[in-house]
Amino acid sequence: MPRRSPLPALALLLLAACVPEPVRWDEALTRVSGTVADTLQLELDAAGAPVFRRAWEPEAWPSEAALCAASRRATPALDGEAFASWFTVRPDSSVVLRVARSDDGGRTWNAAVTADSTDVGRAGCDRPAPYIYADSINAYVHVAYHLVGREGAGVFFTHTMDRGGMFHAVVPIVYGDRPSAASVASHGDTIVVAFEDPNSRFPRLGLALSLTQGHIFEARTSASDETGEARTPRVALRGDRVAVAWTATQRGGGVPRIVVRQGTLVF
Repeated sequence: MPRRSPLPALALLLLAACVPEPVRWDEALTRVSGTVADTLQLELDAAGAPVFRRAWEPEAWPSEAALCAASRRATPALDGEAFASWFTVRPDSSVVLRVARSDDGGRTWNAAVTADSTDVGRAGCDRPAPYIYADSINAYVHVAYHLVGREGAGVFFTHTMDRGGMFHAVVPIVYGDRPSAASVASHGDTIVVAFEDPNSRFPRLGLALSLTQGHIFEARTSASDETGEARTPRVALRGDRVAVAWTATQRGGGVPRIVVRQGTLVF
């Protein structure tokens, strides 16, 4: 049997080495004392500066969301709409990702729909909350979350393009057993998901990027720096500028810090 030539494999390695990073990161990082609380979200203001704002909460939550209140999150949308997401726990302690739409800014809610029913885990509510984001340009709604799918555990993404009527097929961001928090932001057709890497030896953040409305994610890269441990990601996007924030801690103790990293999309 003839021996297979190593040239094709070598060519692939060389090609991979030539693929540029999808984000050109700024050299400077912002570091301040504190932690990224669950009540905070990251935004880029009109001047492109990263700012933290208190996460929006509706006047009332969907009644179903009260059964797993730790997982609920909401976002305002266009024309007075709002959306809420949460996990509903099944009798076997697996969960269903549910989303509801409000047409009056979060005072009352329409019937919830199922966004993902594939979880086979047994953690119940003891898992990171899903992160929901409504785009201010096209009104699409995106959700990033961790669960144990039938094909494996990991961070997943789904979205709706018709005001919550139907959610598109789930897209895996990264597979890994460690429960991992995620954050999502978008600017039109471009979507970014920042996530705790479930496979890294030390807690680190990754970034997945899509130019196709989240139907596929064409690029992935590291989001946090290599110092300390990175958790509780937040991500913001405005045009081609992206910002990622996280809580940085040192092994063995030390004062936690909020770190913000900014860059420009180049892919």
